[in-house]
Amino acid sequence: MVKSHRDDNRRLGLGADMTRRDVVNGVLAGSGASLMMPGAAASAFGAAQANNDAFTGYGGVGDYADANGNTWSVMQAAHRIRDNKVGTLPRAEEAEAFDLVIVGGGPAGLLAAYEYTKRTGGEKRCLILENHPIFGGAARQNDFLVDGVRLTGPQASNSFVVPERGAGTQLDQLFDELELPRQYIFQGPPGAARGIRFATDNYANMDGFNEGNIDVGYYFASSGDESARLERNIWQDGLARTPFSEMAREDLLRWRKNDGGEEGLPPEALDRISYRHFLEEVKGYDAAVTRFAAPVTGLLTGLSPDAVSARVGMNYVNDKPTEYPTFPGGNSGMVLALIRKLCPGSFPPNADFADVLTDRINFAALDRAGQPARLRLGATAVSVTHADGDHDSDTVQVVYEKDGLLHAVTAGAVVMASGGWVNRRILKDMPEDMRTAYGEFIHAPAMIVNVALTNWRPLERLGVSALRWFDDDNMLGFSGNIRKPMVLGPQTTPLDPSKPAVLTMYMGLYTLGEKDARIQTMENRLRLFATSYAEYERRVKSQLAEILSPYGFDPATDIAGIVLNRWGHARVTQPPGFYYGPQGVPSPREVVEKGYGRVIMAHSELNGAQNLRGAFQHGARAAAAAVALT
Repeated sequence: MVKSHRDDNRRLGLGADMTRRDVVNGVLAGSGASLMMPGAAASAFGAAQANNDAFTGYGGVGDYADANGNTWSVMQAAHRIRDNKVGTLPRAEEAEAFDLVIVGGGPAGLLAAYEYTKRTGGEKRCLILENHPIFGGAARQNDFLVDGVRLTGPQASNSFVVPERGAGTQLDQLFDELELPRQYIFQGPPGAARGIRFATDNYANMDGFNEGNIDVGYYFASSGDESARLERNIWQDGLARTPFSEMAREDLLRWRKNDGGEEGLPPEALDRISYRHFLEEVKGYDAAVTRFAAPVTGLLTGLSPDAVSARVGMNYVNDKPTEYPTFPGGNSGMVLALIRKLCPGSFPPNADFADVLTDRINFAALDRAGQPARLRLGATAVSVTHADGDHDSDTVQVVYEKDGLLHAVTAGAVVMASGGWVNRRILKDMPEDMRTAYGEFIHAPAMIVNVALTNWRPLERLGVSALRWFDDDNMLGFSGNIRKPMVLGPQTTPLDPSKPAVLTMYMGLYTLGEKDARIQTMENRLRLFATSYAEYERRVKSQLAEILSPYGFDPATDIAGIVLNRWGHARVTQPPGFYYGPQGVPSPREVVEKGYGRVIMAHSELNGAQNLRGAFQHGARAAAAAVALT
């Protein structure tokens, strides 16, 4: 038995016991020596780093190396807030005063700071408190350096719509002000691989909705008398090559075409029934449709079809090819452009957009005294209160933890650009109706895994750029893909099957069966946090080996590194009744959005979903409110 276990470790390229003792300069022993950066590469991009704990695992290289998702240190700080243990920390003597304090350095908080300084002409001062080692919230990236090739993948937030110039929208204005290009070119593969179609985002591959633009390999594990097999582009011939029953095939095709649409039900009615009820009872589909939809529903809504409302569940059914551009690190590109404007000196003055996406950040420029907006990293807000608990007062105090000390700042207003799972703990004088409404916010976990491959020849042999699998009981996630790299001059990542690439896997955690949304999310968050990095690495390598080994894949040599991005509260869920609430009664999100006193709420979850568009919308609204208060 011991020999078998060791043989399996050797086959997968794992350390003997898979502990963090196997880390050498940030690389798991046996996980690909090509990540060890030699000479000039190391000095140009920075030494590999690692979060040295069994939970966080390897974080990649560069500015984001210590901030892959919710790391162990960030989780511990958050749990001190949850458990009311921050009061035991020593208190710093100094106190600062600002016109505005913003809690949260994600897209909403950064946009609020940008708009506030613009609206006040830089005459007023604001401070952004961000609990992670780097800004961006879920709009962050992972970086690798493999065989001299820089690879970048998104940690979560991804894809955007390029606005039409002159449209007059918020995004149109931002593209001009942030000097963002309106046109992007993407690198295609050479030679024989040229016929393989790649997406420019990480969503088009998920359930075949974009098979007009992308080639997907679908893996069906062995079951009963059926042997395991991999089929390419299953929708193009009506699912004829799948093991689904005839009835399931017919219903899946109807589902994909969205026959009958909403069946005449208004949004309010769809909000009050589950997506499973809509699929099986209203549409009359086979239960196989619900099972097929579950992984993408679980990722994009945070719940299984049994627990999410039909209104939000059916938003993701679309058989029309739609493709969105994606920066190498997802929406981190948008955030980096915002930082360049918000914090002068964070990038060289002559840096173009490609430089902003690939250069190192000058962290010293973020929290520099005297500039209108300052961004303080590693600062976890633990308490927000009005002076004397009076909502009519003109001062709010924010206490935050940094470097083992508690610090206090005061301001004329506070923008809460952090999520509800944090806000409900630190807003100490919140009105009771808002506290009750926040109790209705249920947040679900998710995980994004970036796998650095030394090559992707097995995918070339298959003629695909993406994989989709159907084994919830034994496999991690449900899909993964390699994107076309954005052309960034000499920094462009090659798309050559013999060279390194990033395979990105998005996965939600959900539970099939009629289980309450709150119980479902709690159980799945526990599952996410209770699994070690080593176990996740084993599962990723094992399943890629199972799917791709017949095509020449060797996990011991073809995987250079794996970064996990665990998000314990990835998105607010929308069980039936959440979005609209009971008839004639404001929904929980509407109650929370109003804020109170000098506390302004600004987080994309107030739209019922977390995304860049909502973050910018609420950031701008909050900035306008802050100007009026200060």
